Amino acid sequence: MAGEEITVDQLRQLLGVQADLRQQAESRWQQAQRILVSLLESFGPEEVERRLKSGQPLDSLKVDELGRLINQQINARLRKAQEVTIGTGNGEELPEIKTQLLTIQGEMNRLRVENSQLASETRNLSEERDGLISQLAALQQVSASQVQKPIPAPNGHHPAESIRPDSPPEPDWMVVWRKAETFERDSTVLCLLGESGLARRPLIEQQAAEWLGIRKAGGSLQAMFHRLEGLQLIELFRPWDNSGAKTGGRTPDLLRLSEHGRLAYWLLAGTDPVQNEYDALLGRHVSPEHTLLNLQAADMLREAEYQVNAFPPDIHLPDGSLFKPDLVAIDPNGKTLYVEVEVESNKNHEQRQAKWRNAFQASGGEIYVFCDNRSCMRSIRNEINFSLGRQAGQCCLTNLADLQAGKRAADGGIWLDVRLNRSFS
Repeated sequence: MAGEEITVDQLRQLLGVQADLRQQAESRWQQAQRILVSLLESFGPEEVERRLKSGQPLDSLKVDELGRLINQQINARLRKAQEVTIGTGNGEELPEIKTQLLTIQGEMNRLRVENSQLASETRNLSEERDGLISQLAALQQVSASQVQKPIPAPNGHHPAESIRPDSPPEPDWMVVWRKAETFERDSTVLCLLGESGLARRPLIEQQAAEWLGIRKAGGSLQAMFHRLEGLQLIELFRPWDNSGAKTGGRTPDLLRLSEHGRLAYWLLAGTDPVQNEYDALLGRHVSPEHTLLNLQAADMLREAEYQVNAFPPDIHLPDGSLFKPDLVAIDPNGKTLYVEVEVESNKNHEQRQAKWRNAFQASGGEIYVFCDNRSCMRSIRNEINFSLGRQAGQCCLTNLADLQAGKRAADGGIWLDVRLNRSFS
């Protein structure tokens, strides 16, 4: 499964970074040890000879012990230099001592530079490792098995063709409906709602036309929906604040099975209907408009050949933060994306900054955002820039209004505003 393959790949990257970090650290410390051994051989030949005779070669000593021995040699030479200065020592040794001390100082300065470089490289590798750990933790919590699949058209058999043998006696309204001339076609549409969970009327009409072999949705389908509504098998609802969508155009009518409709589907199909897509998503999102945009964003992603999970789990990050992606998508190459869906509204700035920092951490620096229109897209881009500052990463944004108008990126893709591998600020 694609999600599992990516998780394994991320784990391999993490192990590779850890091995690289360990190897570089060991190499640097070995180099430091060789330098210290060389210094001790030059300035403490007596100590070297003593240890060789006692079976303690310098290569077996740790860096800390070598440093201590060199400090002893430096202190001994400083004492000799002081003795020469006050007239109690051999003046002929002074130039040699000065030369030795200058050499030691030069080597120690070089070691400090080496150590600083090692510390910087170690920090960079540690940050990369921590980023991979965050991505791995996120991927482990997102199951590719939850990806929603389209509902296929029936192939040669329809639940309405027979009554389940173990069904209880049907209510009178069901018996009357079965005898109607339009029952076959009406029940096909009812089963479409029950199997797909679709809520948006335009999509239901389009799918119903395919199931019924109708070239184009039109008056016959309109009459069918009115008939099902009159039979109290479906209900129409409009939860929007107004009829116009911020993306342009009109918000669609929504349909769901009524209580009678759910019972009718169970009598026809022998199973409970799928939950209505709008009802299922509403509890996850802040408003009916945001719920609708999530549905529309998922449609656009599927049209672009992404697999989409509209019900991804919350992701608990290693630092204790919580990230709640709106959508999880798998692109045609098998890469997992966390997609945020945004509408224009007044929002809490501190919460928004925390949201983008968590998204950045969970995704390894790759943020994808689906907005309702171009104005919202610009606003969100500025918000991300402010929240993430100088952190380098990738930010890909798009908006429904432009996509619905046929606009595409230069590569033909749906991400209209892409900032690659650079500081967000």
